Amino acid sequence: LSIFTEKPVDETAHKTRSLFQTCNNQNVNLCCGYQRRFDSSYQALFHQVNSGAIGTPLAASIFFGDHPVPSRQFLLQGGANIISDCSAHDVDFIRWVLRDEVVSVYAVGTSSDDELRGKNVIDNATMLMKFSRGTNVTLTLSRGANYGYDQRCEVFGTEGMATVNNVAEHSSELANESGLHRPKWQHSFPQRFEAAFAQEMDAFADTLLCGTPWPIEETDCVEVQRVCDAAL
Repeated sequence: LSIFTEKPVDETAHKTRSLFQTCNNQNVNLCCGYQRRFDSSYQALFHQVNSGAIGTPLAASIFFGDHPVPSRQFLLQGGANIISDCSAHDVDFIRWVLRDEVVSVYAVGTSSDDELRGKNVIDNATMLMKFSRGTNVTLTLSRGANYGYDQRCEVFGTEGMATVNNVAEHSSELANESGLHRPKWQHSFPQRFEAAFAQEMDAFADTLLCGTPWPIEETDCVEVQRVCDAAL
């Protein structure tokens, strides 16, 4: 028997480890989905970094701009923990790329208006993660990318830089006397990661039908949640 779940497996690293232990005791595969590992652009960056194409990674900058902006009701009624809700995919991805672990994390957040501030709702945050081999990673999170789903990643090294850029709604551009006009970025995560989600389901089918080991292990899920816990 295998179970597929999107992130997070549970609310804390301790609960995540406990849930994996329960599944292991019952011989159940617990498969957590981190869709960036299945996206062709993020996979290409992984291979660029790990082939040595950029030399030794020194720093990375990641931006997560959510779109559409969640409803005010969602934000005010407890759905607004931006670090636990939005950081896990990128924390997992950069761990995977660097093949290294976070040894320290610093996080700071802010509220974009007085109503959210009055309810202690943080809808923008920045995390600074230090990895054991010295790479510094900045992850910026926002609920308010009103121009489209903004997902970018840059990894800078001693010999170059690898980048994942955004994907636009379409490839058409207009040039006229008023300037150059480009489309918005794709609407949200179902559009941006549609192919990745399909690849994820193919991989899960291989686990179910062929016994192929799921590529994301218990340690990955626990370590990602440990970083998120420390940032909160």
